Amino acid sequence: MGSTDVSPLWYWLVFFAYIVFLIVVGLNAYRTQKSAASAEEEHNDYWITGRSQPAYMVGMSVASGWMLIGMITWMTWATYDLGVSGLWVVAIPWFLSNIWQFLMARPLRRIKAISQCQMLEKRFGLPARILSAPINIFSYTIWSAAELYAASLIMAPALGISIEAMIVIYAIPIAMYMWMGGFRSVINANVVQFFMGAIILVVTAVAIFLTANGIAADHGTTVWGMLKAQPIVNSLAYPVNAAGNSASFFSYVSISFPLIVMLGLVPGWAAAEDFWLKAQAARTTAEARRGGLYSITFNTFIIVLPASIIGLLGLIVFPPETVNGALAAPGVLGDQGAYNIISVYINTYMPPMLKGLLIFLLSAHTMSTVANYSNITAMNLSYDVLQPLFYKKRNWSDEKIVKWSRLVTVFMIVINILLAILYNSPVLGATLNDAYFLSSGLLTAGISVMLYVLWWKRATLLGVMLGGLFGTLGTFIFFILEYKVWNFSYNTPVWDWIFGAGAMANSYYGYCVVGLVCGIVGVLVGTFISPPPTAEQLAAVADKPIDNNEEFFAGMHS
Repeated sequence: MGSTDVSPLWYWLVFFAYIVFLIVVGLNAYRTQKSAASAEEEHNDYWITGRSQPAYMVGMSVASGWMLIGMITWMTWATYDLGVSGLWVVAIPWFLSNIWQFLMARPLRRIKAISQCQMLEKRFGLPARILSAPINIFSYTIWSAAELYAASLIMAPALGISIEAMIVIYAIPIAMYMWMGGFRSVINANVVQFFMGAIILVVTAVAIFLTANGIAADHGTTVWGMLKAQPIVNSLAYPVNAAGNSASFFSYVSISFPLIVMLGLVPGWAAAEDFWLKAQAARTTAEARRGGLYSITFNTFIIVLPASIIGLLGLIVFPPETVNGALAAPGVLGDQGAYNIISVYINTYMPPMLKGLLIFLLSAHTMSTVANYSNITAMNLSYDVLQPLFYKKRNWSDEKIVKWSRLVTVFMIVINILLAILYNSPVLGATLNDAYFLSSGLLTAGISVMLYVLWWKRATLLGVMLGGLFGTLGTFIFFILEYKVWNFSYNTPVWDWIFGAGAMANSYYGYCVVGLVCGIVGVLVGTFISPPPTAEQLAAVADKPIDNNEEFFAGMHS
């Protein structure tokens, strides 16, 4: 993407100014941490800002982190290709996962732990912490590398450089401000990045509506009248069925698909560590819950609705064409079809300077997702794996641990650079793309099955370990079978008997559900063949949320 009527010099100037802003954010966070009374307090601030965040910071930061280019363009594709019923593909499960996250704010603050992995250790033991960390690291590294690559695709042509060079240039300021301030840098920068994302989506949604309304007026009709006349709306539902009618909100082939979405995606997205960490970082539980409500509001009205509306209105602005007897996105949208609606619309219809501004905001905002997820993976590696297995066993001082924590953060950014560059490889790119989709299934089957039993008093270490292992292996194995061997042509016992032949295969999410079932079976089998947990293990979950920071940090380090 890029623009011939906007000078690359303009992009370089504003991009450099943005880098300076990020460095200032990092420096301020660094000064705050270095002014702490002890290295232990500095360490606590680096990973969780000392539990000092107000509700609006929690809500904005969560929303900013969820504004993934991949997810937003997925929403526009869904409503373009599948009509209103395409909301079931991404938008509705995303909205429900936000509600679930809000409901989790109180329970998760009953545990004296920063990360999800540490929560598992407090309740079950160190093996649970060590098992969950690499699953999280894999999932979030894939996501953040994909976002880094997507942003570079947008900005590289505008700056007139290669994609590989753009990836490195993007990553350097992220590494710098995260090295300096860690989680404090991330959450402070998220506020500005939130407004960046909001401007992009709201301005584009309003602009494309005005364009579509003008086209409809020229045809003597209304926007909705044109949408109802679109063959791609009136002939397809999800999963694709020629007898369906996508103009209806409930135009799925059967109730099977919404159930699969609820089972396979929502639990994992609700368990995203990004929200859990920010809720734990809030000043009080009341602030965490308000932050969750803000997140629901921001996500609904600034992300979900605008992105979905853009996809629907794209049917008018970029009407589908008949190619070889089948309806398809027009050639102007490129090989990725409806995934490119936002970028193509900005390039085609926006005035030069507004176009230049939106292109810059679209690419620069992506840094929020890369930084959020890189922070999580660095925490999982340094805090959850190296600290208990390496730092503490060698009796390292708090000062040395903080230094290494900063270095591990930079290391994870380097990993993101390497993976993002591999995305540009025509051979390895497809493999990484598969892993990107795998991450959602792994968060559900490999992580959420472990996390949600934290509050089940009968759950045991063996149950959690088998749940994580069975869920992860089940997801990987069935994904390979579903996508590479069977090519979505298979029958599922019981499920297909209830909902019809191929009901699971047609959803393309069978691996998520199978992985979840495997994980649940592992939890139940492991729990009931092992002795009940001890009173000490159960005491790791307090009866009520812990808002006293002295009590929290004392318990966290015990």
